Amino acid sequence: MSYEVLARKWRPRAFDDVVGQEHVTTPLRNAIRMNRVPHAVLLTGPRGVGKTTLARILARCLNCEKGPTDTPCAECPACREIIEGRSTDVQEIDAASRTGVDDVREIIEAIRYAPSPGKHRIYVVDEVHMLSSAAFNALLKTLEEPPPRSLFVFATTNPEKIPFTVVSRCQRYDLRRIGASEISERLRMMCREENIEVSDTSLLAIAREADGSLRDAQTLLDQVVAFGGEHVDDEQVAQVLDLIDRRLLLGIAEACIAGDATAALDAMGRAMATGTDAKRLAESLLQLLRDLVVVRVAPEHPQLLEASDAEREELCELAGRTDATRLRRMFRALVKEQEDLAWAPQPTAVLEMAVVRLATQPDGDDVARLLTRLGELERRLSGSGPARGGNDPASGGSGPARGDSDPVSGGPSTGERPRTSKGRRRPQKSDRSGAGEAAGPEPPSPVAANASPPPEAPSATAPLGAIFDRLRAFAVRRHPRLAPALDDGALLERGDDHLVLAAPNRFAAQRLEARREALESLCAELFGHPMRVSVELRDRAAEAAEPGTDRNDARVARQRALEHPSVGLALEVLEGEIAEIRPIVPGGNQR
Repeated sequence: MSYEVLARKWRPRAFDDVVGQEHVTTPLRNAIRMNRVPHAVLLTGPRGVGKTTLARILARCLNCEKGPTDTPCAECPACREIIEGRSTDVQEIDAASRTGVDDVREIIEAIRYAPSPGKHRIYVVDEVHMLSSAAFNALLKTLEEPPPRSLFVFATTNPEKIPFTVVSRCQRYDLRRIGASEISERLRMMCREENIEVSDTSLLAIAREADGSLRDAQTLLDQVVAFGGEHVDDEQVAQVLDLIDRRLLLGIAEACIAGDATAALDAMGRAMATGTDAKRLAESLLQLLRDLVVVRVAPEHPQLLEASDAEREELCELAGRTDATRLRRMFRALVKEQEDLAWAPQPTAVLEMAVVRLATQPDGDDVARLLTRLGELERRLSGSGPARGGNDPASGGSGPARGDSDPVSGGPSTGERPRTSKGRRRPQKSDRSGAGEAAGPEPPSPVAANASPPPEAPSATAPLGAIFDRLRAFAVRRHPRLAPALDDGALLERGDDHLVLAAPNRFAAQRLEARREALESLCAELFGHPMRVSVELRDRAAEAAEPGTDRNDARVARQRALEHPSVGLALEVLEGEIAEIRPIVPGGNQR
């Protein structure tokens, strides 16, 4: 067989032919011109971006009959031998198959001899990270004091596996992934020279499928030509690359944006009927959502989008039907669902539910209404909203307040209004303000908003667990920074003028001891007279946690709260995280 694959036939033979690696070729060319070539070079980067190619070009630059030069002739015997891989002065070693210290010793012994007939003895070690630790250690001395006219060129896809002592003795160059536009332009030039007809859309699809690797793109082009001949259409390219029909992808996205779950499932079913994999479909849909976000947010930066002009117009038209916030929420939701695909026994069903979820996500107006309701709930829980037993202005009620309304927790149970902390009655509203109350309550004054009824001291016969719950709830309201110190504590003893708290470990005990004065002040305010607080380092006593109290079931209650559907919906819509969980104690107060 005399056929040479495109990846070998069109392998770059000069620095000018290397695609997308100017940040590496420029310093190497300058080093050759200035006669400052290092004795060891480390080339890193993903597969197919030109690491071994650059090593061969560098070897030809140094051993060319016209060299050292940054433009080797590729015609002299030395250049031809290097190109054909039969030069005795340029050795390529695959470290994946020669990993031992004995293999490195052979290199160390051979590199001491002068090059012949070339000018430099060069060793190109591919996948150098595969060498053993002993092999790296054996190589250190030679790297530190190399023989004259010798050069090591290391290539690797995993530089983090190379010992730092080796990396520090080399000049490191990190090769980048090649952009899809650069790859497609290179493929277009190759097709023109090879008399192959392929559309720009197909070349761009091949470039995207190569994922930054020019060698992979050339291999895929070989496959496409073998399938369709010298005249390749877009459908043949899609069949070879197993690409999902873009019209089906756009149909899924369009249905999700329109909120039509039925149409979204239908489009997905037609896509799956072509034999595609659920994971691959999810990846393609994720890339499409990313492109829609880019078009919506940065339409003036086309370089961020690897798409043809026709595809860009389709994306702009579809992205204009919604806002960037919703597209971003759809992207994030699909990312979370994609994590479950790898382990799901039925990945197709998981992806179907993900598509339904995308199509039924609330829009921005629904989120705004939910935020308003959450804000109202927060105001009520903090005590700044309307009283639970009074009239609700929003309901249109304008009758007198009921005398049997729920009292504030810890306050008097009579029908009169609560007093402020200084014992003064709050001012009553005038009867003539009834119309104003129907339209909406007057905003409370700062004094009225911050005032709270005096606490009622816990009963002397109350269980210790209930007393400790009251103490912690009171700390949340009056001293929020002190409340976390009580999380791991318990009440062991209550006297007339003292409390004994238990700490489960030394850290918790030190935490409570550091806040003793604040605890005593808080207890004095709660119990109505000075209280001494002491801390003991011991496990919680059984009597401190009464059966049936919420402290015994705290972990279970918190887990149930995290798994509640409403909590999950709020996290998804608001894109937030749970910072703290506070149970509601009887009386409507937050703990």
